[in-house]
Amino acid sequence: MVRRVTIGASITLAELEDDPYPAFARLRAHEPVAYVPDMDMWLVTRWDDVEYLNAHPELFTSATEPSLLNDVLGRNMLGTDGDEHRRVKDALQPTFNPSAAGPWVTERLPSICDELIDAFDPAGTDLMTAYAEPIAVRALQDALGWDNASWPQIGEWTRGVCTGLANFTNDPALAEIARRANEESGESIRERVVPNLARTGLSGDEIVNNVRLCMSGGINEPRDGIALTAWALLTHPDALAACRADPALWRPACEELFRWISPVATATRQTTRDVELADTPIPGGAMVAGVISSANRDERRFTNPDVYDLHRKEGPHIAFSTGAHVCLGAWLGRSTVRVAVQRLFERLPDLALAGPVEIKGFEFRGPTALPIGW
Repeated sequence: MVRRVTIGASITLAELEDDPYPAFARLRAHEPVAYVPDMDMWLVTRWDDVEYLNAHPELFTSATEPSLLNDVLGRNMLGTDGDEHRRVKDALQPTFNPSAAGPWVTERLPSICDELIDAFDPAGTDLMTAYAEPIAVRALQDALGWDNASWPQIGEWTRGVCTGLANFTNDPALAEIARRANEESGESIRERVVPNLARTGLSGDEIVNNVRLCMSGGINEPRDGIALTAWALLTHPDALAACRADPALWRPACEELFRWISPVATATRQTTRDVELADTPIPGGAMVAGVISSANRDERRFTNPDVYDLHRKEGPHIAFSTGAHVCLGAWLGRSTVRVAVQRLFERLPDLALAGPVEIKGFEFRGPTALPIGW
C-alpha cells in the first residue's frame, strides 16, 4: 500500500521562519490539523479549531511534559491549568490593569516617545532599536518597578529568552543563549522585582519565572507590534492618510496589525488522551500547537485575510490568545503600541522607510531592523 504524503510532512521549520503564511493557507485548505515531523508537533491552523483547543483543557492541557516553556523559563502560569493557573494569574493581574498601568500610558509614555524621537539620528535610525524596544522594555520596567537593570540589558535578556522559546530543534547553542539570559535576568528580578511583588503572596521562584514569561510576551509583542504597525502604515499610504485624517483610526490600525501579522504565533498544548479534531485523530501525549497567526488569517473568519484593512468589521483577533490563557498584559501592550505609533507619526509627518525591511520568525515574528528617515 502506498502511504499518502501529507502536507505537514513537507513543511519545514526553516520555511515557517522565513514566511509561514503560504504554508498556513495550504494547511487550512487541505489539512487543518497536521503533524509536522520537522517540529515533532501537530499544528492546528483554523480559527474554530484553535478556539476549541483553548476551550478544552481536559483534552488539550497547558501542563505539557516535556515542556520547552518550563525548560526555558521555569514553571510558570502559561504551563498550568485550573486552580494553579488562576492563583498565579489572579495575583499578577492587578499589576497590569488600567488602574495600575494607566497613569504610565497616559502621563509618562508620551514624554518617553518624545525623548526617543528627539534622539533619532538624521543620518540613519533603526526604529526597532531606537524606539520600539526601549518603549516596550520601559513599559514592563515601570509596571514591575524593575529599576536595577538598564533597558538595553533587559532587551538583550529578552532576546535570549525568546531564542530559547523558539528552539524547536533543541539546538544546544541556542539553549545556552537562553540559559545565560535566564541566569542573569533571574538575579536582577530576584533582587528588585521579587520584593516589589511580595504583596501578591507568590513565592520568589514563582515571581522570577513569571516575570521571565512577561519578558517573552510583554516586551517582544509590543516591540514588534510598534515596528510592524509603523511598517504596515508606511507601506499602505492610504491607511496612513486615513489615520492622519481621523485619529480614531489609530486604534484599529494597531489592532489590524496584530491580526495580520501576529507577533506571537502559537499556544502549545498536549493531548491528555487520544482525541479527534477536525476529523483528524491525534494520539494521547502529542504536542499540539494552536497556531494563532494562522487562525487570524482564516478565510472562514475574515474576508480577504491576507489584506491589511483597518476598516475590517468581522470582529476581534486572538493575537493575545483566548480563553483562560488570554494575555494578562493585553491592555498594557495594546495601549503602549497605539500611543507609540500615533506619537511617532504625529511628530514626524515626513517619516519614510530608508531601506528594505526583512520580516522573519515563526514563533516570534517581526522586522530584523526598520531603517527610517524623515
